[in-house]
Amino acid sequence: MTGSTIKYANKMYMYGQKTVSPVSNPVIYGRFPKYITRKTPVEKLNKILTVFLIGLVMLSLVSYYFVSDREKTMNNLGHEIVTLSNENIELQNKIDNMHSFEKVDEYIHNKTLLDTAKKVIEIPAVNIAQAPKPQAMPINYKWSIGY
Repeated sequence: MTGSTIKYANKMYMYGQKTVSPVSNPVIYGRFPKYITRKTPVEKLNKILTVFLIGLVMLSLVSYYFVSDREKTMNNLGHEIVTLSNENIELQNKIDNMHSFEKVDEYIHNKTLLDTAKKVIEIPAVNIAQAPKPQAMPINYKWSIGY
C-alpha cells in the first residue's frame, strides 16, 4: 500500500494511524505486498504510436489551417487581379479611342477644309441592265385546293 504499512497486532490491523478491525475469520494472515507488473513491449509500443499519431493529427490540423488560409488569400488576390485586368482593358480602350480621335483631328488640322478640286473628271453614264418585267397572271385562274 502506498506509504503505509499494515501491521497485525492483537488481531487488529494498524493502517497508518487508524486501527481497523480485521475481517471475521480470515483464511490467511500476513503482509501481502502489491506486485508491480512491468508493461509489456507491445503496450509501450502502443503508447508511443498513440502519442505519435496524436502529434501527426495535430500537425495536420495546423497545416490544414495554414493551407486554407493561404488558399483564401490566393482567391482574394485572384479576384483583385481579375478586377484590375478588367479596369485595365477599359482604360486601354478609352486610350485607343482618344488616340484615334487625335489622329483624325491631326489629319483634319493638317488639311484645309476649303480645298477645292483642281481638276474635274467627267465619267460617261453607265448603262444599267433593266430587270425583265414579270408576266401578268391570267384573271380566270382557278384555284384547286386539296388536289
